[in-house]
Amino acid sequence: MAPSRALGAMTVAATAVLALTACSDDDPGPVRDAGTRVPAEPVQVRRVLEPSTAPCPPSVAQPAADEVAVACDADGAAYRLAAAEIVGGVDDAEAARSPDGTGWSVTVVLDDAASTTFEGITRELVGTEQQLAIVSGGTIVSAPVIQSAITDGRVQITGDLTRDEATALADALEG
Repeated sequence: MAPSRALGAMTVAATAVLALTACSDDDPGPVRDAGTRVPAEPVQVRRVLEPSTAPCPPSVAQPAADEVAVACDADGAAYRLAAAEIVGGVDDAEAARSPDGTGWSVTVVLDDAASTTFEGITRELVGTEQQLAIVSGGTIVSAPVIQSAITDGRVQITGDLTRDEATALADALEG
C-alpha cells in the first residue's frame, strides 16, 4: 500500500458517526478556530495517476481543475494527478479527538452532489491500490488508498495528527 505522506500516514475511512471516546475534563471536544482560513480555491479530489519524478512546482497554487497536474505533499513527494472529479463540495470539516483517543482526526461532511460522486469514485477504487488525492491550496493534504466505499458523504481522515495539524487541515478543507 502506498502511504500518504501529508501530515503523517493518513487513511480515509467511512464513518456514520464520529464517536468521541471518554476524555479528561480538559478535553475541549470538537475544535473550530474563529479565524479560520478560507482557501482561495475550493478543495479538489483527484485520482493519483502515478508518483512523479518532476520537481515540485515553484509556486503553490491550486491547479486548474480540468487539467492533469503535478502537485506535491507537505514532504515534497510529487504526484501526477488526473483532472479533478470533485471541486469544492465540502459542507463541513471538523477536527476532533480520534475515536480511539490516541490523537486527532478530521471529519469531513460532503454536500449531496460531492457525496454521490465520491461514493462512485470510492466504489471504483476499492481493491485497486490506486490513490485518491485531496488537494487544497495547491498541496496534496492526503493521498490514501481507498479501503472501502464511502457511501454516506462522511469522510474521516486519521493519522498521527496533533490538534494543531487536525485544525489546520479542517480549515484548509472547508471553504
